[in-house]
Amino acid sequence: MSKARKQWETLNQIRKEKFDTILPLAMRENNIDMWIHVIREGNPDPLNIDLGGDFGYFIFTDRGEDRIERAVLGWFTEDYEQLGVYDIFGSEDELAKFVIERNPQRIAVNMSDWIAVADGISYSSYNKLTKELGERYTERIVSAENVITDFRTRRLPLEIEVYSELCEVTRQLLERALSNEVITPGITTLEDVGWWMEDQLLEQGMRSTFHMATPMIINSEKSRREDYRPVEYIIQRGDLMQYDYGIDHMNFGTDFKRVAYVLKEGESSVPEGIQYAWDQALRAREVIKTNIKVGQTAGYTLNKVGRALDEVGFEYIHLTLDPMLGGGPSLEPNENQEFPGKTEITVDCHCVGNTGNSEVAVGPSIAGFRPDRAHLIIKPNNLFAFEFIAYTPNPEWGGRKVRFNIEDDAIVTEMGVEWLYPPNEKILLIH
Repeated sequence: MSKARKQWETLNQIRKEKFDTILPLAMRENNIDMWIHVIREGNPDPLNIDLGGDFGYFIFTDRGEDRIERAVLGWFTEDYEQLGVYDIFGSEDELAKFVIERNPQRIAVNMSDWIAVADGISYSSYNKLTKELGERYTERIVSAENVITDFRTRRLPLEIEVYSELCEVTRQLLERALSNEVITPGITTLEDVGWWMEDQLLEQGMRSTFHMATPMIINSEKSRREDYRPVEYIIQRGDLMQYDYGIDHMNFGTDFKRVAYVLKEGESSVPEGIQYAWDQALRAREVIKTNIKVGQTAGYTLNKVGRALDEVGFEYIHLTLDPMLGGGPSLEPNENQEFPGKTEITVDCHCVGNTGNSEVAVGPSIAGFRPDRAHLIIKPNNLFAFEFIAYTPNPEWGGRKVRFNIEDDAIVTEMGVEWLYPPNEKILLIH
């Protein structure tokens, strides 16, 4: 079978199973009788792959049976008929009649001031929709944000399988990128590594979640911070670096990191202070992992995690500002610094799945600076990025803290947090 056909069939099988098993739950738990998802041709929608098309009225109606009725109304529906997942096909002109016959009391439409993935309808398309429906049914319109959130975050076994395979591709590429296969100290730039990654994805027919992302230097023995920030920076011996990367493919997106140290002449392992900070980070990971459970809200989970970290000797820092925007403790030594000192921990276990971009992915986020998602309940088979930052004082750096941002993609099942591939267990060494 051709690779393209296999991917098409896999995506269509996911649609079939989600429409059969997940959609009824998503609609009924949110008290929605009809979900109308409007996609205008030429205006790409975040759910076009989920639904299998780029234009038309995608209408899902709960008529009280086990199966949700599925219809597509548009000017050209032959391609949708080939999918085998829709029951009814018609023209856009039939919309009003279609809705009146079913008389839904609550109509969910893809508009939202909360999450972008549920806000695909344009202003003009909304006006056209309400004109067709008339005042009576327009008054019954609500946001589809909760339906879409529940529809996407409840995962099928097949979705987990596909996502795990994509994660493994990401892991292998990241670990190859942070090795002597790609990096020669004193010669290779950060930008060189980024373009190498882009070439690998191009060969595999994939693309990056973050476009042309490059590694980031955490600390340099030879260079100042202002020198190693530009992508033209040449990687030096003694550099400690991390690579944050993700791949978008087949309607899924990954997002995780790997860390590497460039050995100095005569070194065979990571310096003691850095290794201690790493060990502390992995110890904190186990505490966080133990306290993430199905059935809890993201907000409750964050508070629970914070208490657990404090109880075992860490100092939990509750973030209200994204670390990318400056949130988190200072890297400079604390007053009256003692060693080993407490490791400070911030948490950002955010949603991923259909995209690796945490700001647009739907689902619960265990992070203080995303309060709009704190109310969401962690449900079985929830995919998320297990991310946190550990700040540990390093006497070898005069007390300045080592900042390790640890991140791997994981799943929450009834058994707890489970890894989808081998997680980050060590600092990679570049000779």
